[in-house]
Amino acid sequence: MKLPPVTTPNLITSIFTLKMYSNTFHCVSYHIVLAGNRRNEGPVKLSVVGGGGPGSSIWRRERVVMGDADTDDVAFLTGRKLSRNESNSGRPQREGVAVCSQKRALCVTAIVLGALLASAIIIAYAGPQSVCPCAGKIPPGYVPEGVNNTEPFQPIATNGQPFPWLQSYLPSHIRPIRYTLTIHPNLTTLDVKGQVTIELHVDKETNFIVLHAQDLNITEKAIVGPKGYQLKIVKLLEYPPRQQIYIELKDRLRKKSNYTLSIRWYSRLVHEPEGFYVDEYDTSGFQRLLAATVLGPGTARKAFPCFDEPHLRAPFKISLFRDRFHIGLSNSLVHTTDDVGFYMGTGLLRDDFNDTPPLPADAISWVVSDFRREILEPSSTYQSTRAPVVTSMTPKTLTPPTTAKSLTDNLVKQNGDKKLVRNITAILREGLVVQVPHVMSAHDNKHSTTTSENLADEKNATHKNGNGQFEVTKAPSYTFYASNDTLKKTSFILHTSRDVLEHLQVWLGVHYPLDKLDFVALPSLNDELVSSLEAIVKQYFGGVVSPKIWKHAWLWEGLIKYLSRIILSPLQPLWPMDELHLMETVTKALDNDAVQGWESILLGTSESGNNEDFYVEKSAGLLSMLHSAIGDKDFRACLGTFISAFKFNTAEPIDLWAICKKKVNGTKNIKEMMNLWTTLPGFPLLNVTKSGQNVTIRQKPFMAAEFLTILEDPSFDNETDEGSTTTSMPTTTTTLSPKEARKRRDKWIFPVNYITNTEQIADSFWFNSSELDFTIHYDVKWIKINAGQHGYYRVLYDEANWNNIIEQLKVNHNVFSAKDRIGLVSDAFTLCHANLMSCQITMNLISYLPKELDWGPMTIALRHLERWRKILKYSECYLLLAEYVKNVLARSVMEIGWLDTGKDEVRLLRPEVLMASVLWEETEGISQAKALLHNHITNGTFIPPNLRSVAYIGAVLSGEFLYWQFCWDRYTTLRKDKDRQDERYELLRALGVTKDAWLQNRLLTHVSSLPPNEIAAVLEAIAGTPTGGAMACRFLQAKWFSLQAKLGKGTINFARAISAITQYGASRFDYDELKSLVERFGEGPGVRALNMTLKTVAGNVEWVTRSQSSIYNWVETNYYDNTVVHTLVI
Repeated sequence: MKLPPVTTPNLITSIFTLKMYSNTFHCVSYHIVLAGNRRNEGPVKLSVVGGGGPGSSIWRRERVVMGDADTDDVAFLTGRKLSRNESNSGRPQREGVAVCSQKRALCVTAIVLGALLASAIIIAYAGPQSVCPCAGKIPPGYVPEGVNNTEPFQPIATNGQPFPWLQSYLPSHIRPIRYTLTIHPNLTTLDVKGQVTIELHVDKETNFIVLHAQDLNITEKAIVGPKGYQLKIVKLLEYPPRQQIYIELKDRLRKKSNYTLSIRWYSRLVHEPEGFYVDEYDTSGFQRLLAATVLGPGTARKAFPCFDEPHLRAPFKISLFRDRFHIGLSNSLVHTTDDVGFYMGTGLLRDDFNDTPPLPADAISWVVSDFRREILEPSSTYQSTRAPVVTSMTPKTLTPPTTAKSLTDNLVKQNGDKKLVRNITAILREGLVVQVPHVMSAHDNKHSTTTSENLADEKNATHKNGNGQFEVTKAPSYTFYASNDTLKKTSFILHTSRDVLEHLQVWLGVHYPLDKLDFVALPSLNDELVSSLEAIVKQYFGGVVSPKIWKHAWLWEGLIKYLSRIILSPLQPLWPMDELHLMETVTKALDNDAVQGWESILLGTSESGNNEDFYVEKSAGLLSMLHSAIGDKDFRACLGTFISAFKFNTAEPIDLWAICKKKVNGTKNIKEMMNLWTTLPGFPLLNVTKSGQNVTIRQKPFMAAEFLTILEDPSFDNETDEGSTTTSMPTTTTTLSPKEARKRRDKWIFPVNYITNTEQIADSFWFNSSELDFTIHYDVKWIKINAGQHGYYRVLYDEANWNNIIEQLKVNHNVFSAKDRIGLVSDAFTLCHANLMSCQITMNLISYLPKELDWGPMTIALRHLERWRKILKYSECYLLLAEYVKNVLARSVMEIGWLDTGKDEVRLLRPEVLMASVLWEETEGISQAKALLHNHITNGTFIPPNLRSVAYIGAVLSGEFLYWQFCWDRYTTLRKDKDRQDERYELLRALGVTKDAWLQNRLLTHVSSLPPNEIAAVLEAIAGTPTGGAMACRFLQAKWFSLQAKLGKGTINFARAISAITQYGASRFDYDELKSLVERFGEGPGVRALNMTLKTVAGNVEWVTRSQSSIYNWVETNYYDNTVVHTLVI
């Protein structure tokens, strides 16, 4: 209700109380105290009579006399106490406001504050309580209600308008059927002008088109209908977060019709090797520029507007503008080269290339450079059906043209032959390591026909001889494009590539369908490189057959990594390719997989196809197991069938599993096996117990022992909560659902091979249960599971079996193959570090090492011992352990010597053993390494390349400043030499391992000026020393923001730098410090790597706590006691 106005002079205060009934306020009591100096009557009290209803008397006026309480109120408001006369007369002596006593004010204030405090406590504790230790923390993956942490519901275009297409993928009702692409790069201004014409097929009536473009400035666009009329474009919107372009038309596009979209754009050549970039190199003292594409999943949109998804394939017709002093290369052969006049004072040529097979956008490549070339013809055992080489037909190696003009002349048509030899299928850097995009992959498209002259007639390409064996009757020729300096190094890679490809055709039973295999050396491809062998394999897996979606790229990458190793084994029998695959791929993946936190392959691999190395290595390991499960003959036949069935098309992993299942007639659970291994995270641990003639094998998920040292940290609960998941597992007919996966979490399906001391031919069985029992011969002393190391699992034997295996190694270690010895050593160290097995067993096993002369077993043992050296550097057992290891290494060094001579396998092993001897600071090793470098400095004596790093590190560890300064001067000299990157890393490692704290600090002052890929190497070398660990941590704290600015906030590079310093921490303090760094790091792609490092450090802390006393006691008992006894006997 609205109160009647009361007009009174000098109104001081109003005190009233209201009660609410329904929606109406009713006055219960309303007192107004009036005070003024113009009234002689004294204070007046106005009261409301009744409850405020209609029948109540509204006002009553009466004169009142102020009592003591009223006087106090006036005093509180005016700050002055009234006298008795003043209060009775109602006339204060001066103007002011009413006041009350201080005691009453304090009392009221205390009551109000107490009530507020009581309310807060009630609110805090009145709700339901939880006993969970993580209560109050935000669980991983939690998204508050109403919050979208992916894409905004309504994306906004660059012009501020709403972007109508809300999906991250392109519409399915429009697809390209042909591209015509024209590119004009300017290597002077670094500008690029381009035009693309895309023929589209519309499956569903629509009025818009969505495609991809990134960092391209579109200047013109047009759409032409089936009858040649132009459609009006009413809107073009760009949405950079998804690199999408939305084109809206006034009229609708009719279904089942073809349209032509034309776009013109301009852009700049970028300096990073992704998309269309500019590269530079030095030749004959002059700096040269070239322009090239390096494309991968999702990066074609950086080079030209396109439908950049793997299943949207179409033929490409490419034209390149260049000057007369450059050459143009692309996927297909040059059709014509025309003179198109002058541009900026330079004569221009345009190379028009033949149509390619249907390709995804990221398979397109082109290069503009002044490179020279070297050609290698197919071997004499093969017939070549390729187009004739215009420069020469007979020689196997063609000398490159000596002038730019002669090189250009070879590019134009001669004698009416338009099929010139130009066909890029591989890109590599000057270090002769190859990186190949998906060039030469193709996809059937019912709306397009393949017109490329690259595709040879397949009728007579292959046949079987009288014995039914596969023969190849055609093979491509091979061309290498590079600068003059690099071209001199190409002979080996060309001959090896030819041998590999010709052997691969016979091995797979599928001929290579193209006429050319070319390599282009790009100077700046320093990261994410694959070998030339992987480049060859990628022409089949990724070229002839490619994944349907980028999510499936893990299978293709695993096939490339695995096959590139095993294919070379028969061609280079002296190279330990099988051991290399086992150590660098399978064992490495197992070590990484042992760290909790990796998802399964299906969940962990990237939707964009850019997978972490771990998933590629694990995929290769699983393919090795598949190879063992079905046998070599059937495995090769399955791969050949896979290529033939999906030739120039896309496929899925399930297609390969189905072919394998059919090949073995369903006798083995191949499909179910591979589904389980790709759906379940981790890998199994086989517990093997031998009791007389009975052997029991149990499988369970591998998991390290409980982290008791940091048990109070809830983030390290070793027990997996199978009742909750943070991500949803894709459920299809070929994939286990999350519920099924949890039910079968403790069981994988795989073949198990084993040998015994009485039977060296591996026997096998199919392990498809949680436990298996079988019987062996009565006189078997030991059994070795996973013979040949094809299985992706670890094996833990009972103590008696371990002891018998160790005894066999000491007597005759060659009873086990080199791969089996790698497996035994790797299992022993890994199980020890996981606290699943006593360190004494591991120490007993490595006592046989002085007899070991094979590269693989010795190298894997030395790498684990080097890890121990860094982790145990502050422990009580370090000095004793170091003396024992130095003794073992000294005996090995005596076997192999310091001279770079002998068999290839000994020369391969020598740098590994000598490096370990200097890192463990074995006296003779340091002396010999110092002598190597000293003779080089003073006399110019040549240091063999494989001993160069040993010489640098050993000389620096000698403590003499001269050698440290030499390494620093040498590094600064090589900083701009892109061909000597390996030596730069060797020098940085040597500079960091010095024991001089002043020199380490001096090196740290230069870290910020180093390239990002070298920073982690320096920090790891310094942190691995006893003096540098704490110094590197302090440096990280002090230079946090400068390193963050250089490497990028939240990036993988920044995470690697932090991990390089902290990964060998072994105390609770190290763990807590790293944990604070992880919290400081924040969000970003690198946080996952840091969390892995945090778990690694937690494992280190637990292992050192449990094992250092055991190691100390073992060395003291088995080394020093034996040394004393031996001395007394002498």
